Amino acid sequence: MARKKRGYVELYWTCPNCNGENLGSVTTCAACGSPQPDDVEFHQASKQELVQDESKLKRAKAGADIHCGFCGTRNPGDAAMCSQCGADLTEGKARASAGRVVGAFKAGAPDPIKCPSCGTMNDGKRLKCAKCGTGLPRASRPKAATKTGAGPKANPRLLAIGGIILLGLCGALWFLFLRTTPVEAQVTGARWERAVVIEAFGDFAFEGWRSDIPSGADINSCSEEYRYTQSEQPSGGRYEEVCGTPYNEETGSGFAEVVQDCECRVYEDYCSYTSEDWAQIATEVLTGVNLSPRWPSPNLSSNERLGDEIESYTCFFQGEDGESYTFETDSANEFSLCRDGAILTLNVNGAGAVVSIEP
Repeated sequence: MARKKRGYVELYWTCPNCNGENLGSVTTCAACGSPQPDDVEFHQASKQELVQDESKLKRAKAGADIHCGFCGTRNPGDAAMCSQCGADLTEGKARASAGRVVGAFKAGAPDPIKCPSCGTMNDGKRLKCAKCGTGLPRASRPKAATKTGAGPKANPRLLAIGGIILLGLCGALWFLFLRTTPVEAQVTGARWERAVVIEAFGDFAFEGWRSDIPSGADINSCSEEYRYTQSEQPSGGRYEEVCGTPYNEETGSGFAEVVQDCECRVYEDYCSYTSEDWAQIATEVLTGVNLSPRWPSPNLSSNERLGDEIESYTCFFQGEDGESYTFETDSANEFSLCRDGAILTLNVNGAGAVVSIEP
């Protein structure tokens, strides 16, 4: 599946020291001055606008930021030396979150944000309340993790009940279809059907894709129809590009790249045509209720031949307990075990179906 790139959006991060909101490109908290931790998680606003500023675009395209291995300072992904201490950044640690999907891309200015302290409605781009100065949360801001765990605890009782139900379902499926019980039973009857296809050579009407039509055929009519899907645009012919919802994929630099997964539905001519070839003209069938199956022997003309052979067999049994069983197969070798009056071992599943037979 091909990926279309639509641009970049700037993300946000929450200061773990003061809970203040900051733009993704900012390396220290605007509220308390604390440096951005190397494990902070970026998040997006309710709606996003594509970055137009050239300096920010350069930062977004530089790749995952690198935290200096000596002083911990955050540096752009294309930097060779730390901006703080001058250390070689080959010893640094790149943000591991690059490639994480932050959320769906929703174009537009962020929705207005209500101040949690004074209730004032603020422009969605503001980080602090215009009236009281309180930090404003983003609409998509993640919940803070507690010291006792990264998320809500699952109810142990519900997990146990779910596990019991799942085990029960697996056990029922195993008992009904996979587990078999051997049963001694005697052959009481049989039924078989054998068929052969008769083909003739001549001028016949066919349908198929134009690219598959044999040379010399007379094409009658064609229409464009969907044939297959591929990731890249075809070199010619009609196609439709089908794209999914755009989404934001973190670059590890405080920005996210807006990408879209697309594929091409390719259309080709599907035609009716006339060609000289072999074609099926009839099927001759023989049936019987005995243990001696035979193949049909049709009389063929000079331009006819036998095509595919089709066969099906059914054996009937009665168990020692008086229970009746039926076994169906398309194998002549298995059917040959069903000799008149023979006692065979039937492998019967929990649903009462005969899975296989043995001498």
